[in-house]
Amino acid sequence: MQGNGRWIGLDLSKRTYEMCYFDQKGKVGRSGGETTKGGRAKLYTKLKAEDIVAMEANSLAFVMEKEMRAIGCTVVILNASQLSVIYASTKKTDKEDALKLARLVKIYEKEDLPTVDVPTDKEYYRRKLIKEYKTLKGDRTQELNRLHALFVQCGITTIKRSNLQTDVNRQKVLAQLFDYEAGQAQRLCQRLTMLEVQIEELEQLIKKECKEDKGIQRLQTIPGVGDKTALAFAAYVGDGKRFNNGNEVANYVGLVPRVDCSGTINKYGHITKKGNKVVRALLYQAAWAIVRSKHGGALKAKYFYMTERGKGKKISITAIARKMAKLLYLVMKNKQMEYQEMPAPDLQAG
Repeated sequence: MQGNGRWIGLDLSKRTYEMCYFDQKGKVGRSGGETTKGGRAKLYTKLKAEDIVAMEANSLAFVMEKEMRAIGCTVVILNASQLSVIYASTKKTDKEDALKLARLVKIYEKEDLPTVDVPTDKEYYRRKLIKEYKTLKGDRTQELNRLHALFVQCGITTIKRSNLQTDVNRQKVLAQLFDYEAGQAQRLCQRLTMLEVQIEELEQLIKKECKEDKGIQRLQTIPGVGDKTALAFAAYVGDGKRFNNGNEVANYVGLVPRVDCSGTINKYGHITKKGNKVVRALLYQAAWAIVRSKHGGALKAKYFYMTERGKGKKISITAIARKMAKLLYLVMKNKQMEYQEMPAPDLQAG
């Protein structure tokens, strides 16, 4: 990257950092310190507005990027999973990583690097909200599975997981357990109750966030798209301005197939699964919802057209999820647009 200052690589760990830089004369310099608030402040005194700083994407990198704005230096946050020059190296230390990061921003232009867009404060809040919600939902599922396993351990096979979804239903069947499993089940139920209260609190926060954003409300006009899917899409894709078209959005969330082209042979593999897995999982849920909806329209018809002609359900639903990602992008980018159901075409014709 062109610049009048230094090219700096910062390798961050939980407690310390390593800094390496190249100056305009090619001189290499190194330093290190702690990532505490005082340690970061000491680091910032060494930076200049002309410097270009590279870091791998993580939570601390986003914090430091925000703090460095006051200095005025250019900050580039790189996607760690695509930095093969670092992870394929046989010599991997913090100092070597910092050196390679500095070399990358010195040699390559920003558009040639696997950069990560820095979220706005609102997007960052929404990401944390969705992430915590998904984490708590996963914890609840694990606890329910443990509770169900206790009944099997006691030889009770008539109880299904569906019988344990609410506290009222759980209390009705707990009396069937005995010995140590009875006390263990009570403790599991206490944890489940606490998790469900926290999940309800987050659901209320998610609903509030959706009601206050007209863009999210437009996304919810699409059948199958609820609060969580709309909020997650807005959190990670934003207003859509940094994407040129819907294909880029589908690629961003990892719903495009891997392509291997050689000569006249084109091979298409499984989807890349790059990007945020939470958004991708919610898009799959939305795709299944629209397929089962009475108002699925053209997307529902496309799914059944594909399955009836030999495509597997997984491949077909992936195609619908990819279409939904593009549709969400169009509705989000066009601020005057709301979803209008397209009638299902006669796919039998021709």
